Amino acid sequence: MATRVVSGTRRAWLAARVLAGRIGLAMAMTAGLAACGGGKAAGPAPQQAPMDASQLPAAAAAPRKMMPGRIYAPTQGGVTCPSMDFETFLHAFFNSGDLQVRYTAKPVVYKVPYHDYHNTEPGDPANPQWQTYERDRPMHDRYRYDSQLRAYVWDSTRLRAGQRWTGVDASGNHVPHPVTELQLRRLSETEWEVLTPGRITTFTRRPDCWYLTADWSLDPFEGCRWPDECRQLREYEAPYYQDD
Repeated sequence: MATRVVSGTRRAWLAARVLAGRIGLAMAMTAGLAACGGGKAAGPAPQQAPMDASQLPAAAAAPRKMMPGRIYAPTQGGVTCPSMDFETFLHAFFNSGDLQVRYTAKPVVYKVPYHDYHNTEPGDPANPQWQTYERDRPMHDRYRYDSQLRAYVWDSTRLRAGQRWTGVDASGNHVPHPVTELQLRRLSETEWEVLTPGRITTFTRRPDCWYLTADWSLDPFEGCRWPDECRQLREYEAPYYQDD
């Protein structure tokens, strides 16, 4: 059997995913310490007279600005299905935090490489290849549909409930984002797959609308020869797993 070589692109994708997870964990820990006062017991807050906006520093008095290309526009009167045509639905879904909350299934089924979930060695025949689990929370993705480019683009941050991506800034100028690799694959009348680098997301049509129902992270080590090749391919990950 010929050796299957993992491309540099797929290696970079996995390394970036691991690093992003570590950065996210560090940020969450930092935020937690800040919220707890750095671990020190806080006494009762002293009573202070209320301040008006003129007394506040300029940065505090100014309203919080949204990132260019998005606005805060919570849906009024309930969220409704934008379209039963899948592509039309997906364009709206990617650009609306409210739609992402409403039309993410509860739960979503996730499938990830077993070694990634349990931090075991890839290719080990003692373990199954895949781990599945369920999660009951909205899927806020980083993909957008740019109507000016008529293309899917990559956003640096996720939309949250109440936020909507418009693709233009406050002056009406187009906000450029990198066009991303994204393909749509129709499986049946009621199921579509969205293929992005290293990942497949499934949408299923229900009586009222389309729902994001499954998320599958592909295995960049799939097909490697155990044990030597699999271990060699994972060597580049070592710095991310070492203790600081």
